[in-house]
Amino acid sequence: MLVKVRYGERQKYVKVAETEEGYESYSTFLQKVIEKLGLPLQSELHLTDESGTEVDADVFEELLQAGNLTVKVSTGRSSVVLQNVSHTLLESDVSDTSFSVTSASSSEVSDSSESRIVLERDSGVKRVHADRESAKEMVRDVLQSKLGGEKILQEYATTKTLTDGTRRQMVNLLVADMIEVHGRIPPTHVREKCALGIITLFPCLRDPYSKNGYEHYYDADGGSGYLAWRIKTVQRNTAVQSRRCYPSTTYQDGPKSKRDFLLTCEQLTGEECREAISFMKHSADESVVKEKMKATFQCRQAMTRDQQASSTVLDVFPRFLDIPGLDGTVTCQAFYSWFIYSPQPQKAIRRVLKLARIKLSAML
Repeated sequence: MLVKVRYGERQKYVKVAETEEGYESYSTFLQKVIEKLGLPLQSELHLTDESGTEVDADVFEELLQAGNLTVKVSTGRSSVVLQNVSHTLLESDVSDTSFSVTSASSSEVSDSSESRIVLERDSGVKRVHADRESAKEMVRDVLQSKLGGEKILQEYATTKTLTDGTRRQMVNLLVADMIEVHGRIPPTHVREKCALGIITLFPCLRDPYSKNGYEHYYDADGGSGYLAWRIKTVQRNTAVQSRRCYPSTTYQDGPKSKRDFLLTCEQLTGEECREAISFMKHSADESVVKEKMKATFQCRQAMTRDQQASSTVLDVFPRFLDIPGLDGTVTCQAFYSWFIYSPQPQKAIRRVLKLARIKLSAML
């Protein structure tokens, strides 16, 4: 079939070749019309039928196959009417053609302000097209350079779609590349470019109900989408692994650091220490108990540094609970009276610490 194109007083034929799947694409056909008529390369053509109903890429081929189709193509400066002519008629008039288009020009715009608007619109279209192509090539390059990326491209070339598992693999590869190049927190514009590249390289993944078509992959306003969720997962896993890799650090003068003490008596070890601990549990002589407590100081110190044994200190040394000055009830009553009735709590705190040091020195 041929399409006759009439632009003003000129008439031309545009050929649309047949392919294995039907005819050439909608965008290819519009590009041929632009080239034949000598229109600006970035002209936006809008197709409508005789009733004014818009004809888009989804139904264009079916309408052409149905025959008896007249389509009007309008631009900012001109309108083109497309009329489908039967294959038999066209063969008698023109050889090597398969479509016919009729075009009627609209009034030329001479106003300078409108000319500037057209130029600005053309430059904006060029910029958007360049951004899409750049994002598309970025995604393609990443997939081609990563292990498993070629299979993703081959699957789409074969089936014109991607399975759920393949889409997850694609997102993982793209996020891994973003983090490798831009760090653990890729910039927002990089995420948006990646999402735009996905729907440009794989049109079937576009969301027709969202503003830009890629919000399900990354939405900058809500910080959601498959790319954002995968980045958060990688960040969590990286943080856990880094905590496991770094050994626990014991700072100087920390609770686990070893200290030297001035001991005034010989420390008991081994069997002698166990005998002293057993003796203290049953002795009623408080002075002897205090001497044994001094001699077993290093044993208690080692228990407090042991994470498992530290909770059993009072079980091994129960005399802490019944010797005057060490009873927990007396200590709680002292704290209550100091902090409730003291007009100067800070001084009360310093007094508590001072008395605690005195009691501890007396015990040891």
